[in-house]
Amino acid sequence: MHYMKILAFCTVVTLLAFVNACDVQSGITKKSVEKYAPSPTAEKTVQVVEQIDPADIVSVDAAVEGPQLSVNKGDNKTSLDCNKYNRVQINDDGRNVTIKGICKRLMINGDRNQVAIAALSELALNGFGNTVQYSKYANGKKPVITDNGRDNTISKTTAEAPQK
Repeated sequence: MHYMKILAFCTVVTLLAFVNACDVQSGITKKSVEKYAPSPTAEKTVQVVEQIDPADIVSVDAAVEGPQLSVNKGDNKTSLDCNKYNRVQINDDGRNVTIKGICKRLMINGDRNQVAIAALSELALNGFGNTVQYSKYANGKKPVITDNGRDNTISKTTAEAPQK
């Protein structure tokens, strides 16, 4: 009977030692599981907001919207006038277009176009190799840009683009 108690005690100690050796958070196992653990996140995120120079802000009544303007293949248009917060589409390749005034949305459906625009609220690019330069911020906000193409360049320039 005494041997049975010793045998049971040894079995329990052996099982405990085996369970502790298989701890998921130890040694090699811990390293292999670490890649699935989430990365620690910062407790406080500081958002850097770039200040817009008041001289670069132009006001527009966003409630008023004019007709859509477009530049299509075969058109001789090289300049447009967004005098009523218009939407503009360029549906051609290799065009050099100057847009006066403030546009609601500029959509370029083509490649290698060069566009100089005074100000815009939205920009959508559906091509490649396009260059868009704007000089002002409509109502003090940066344009919302959707680039569905590749190798497109969008920049704020200090050169004064034509106004109305």
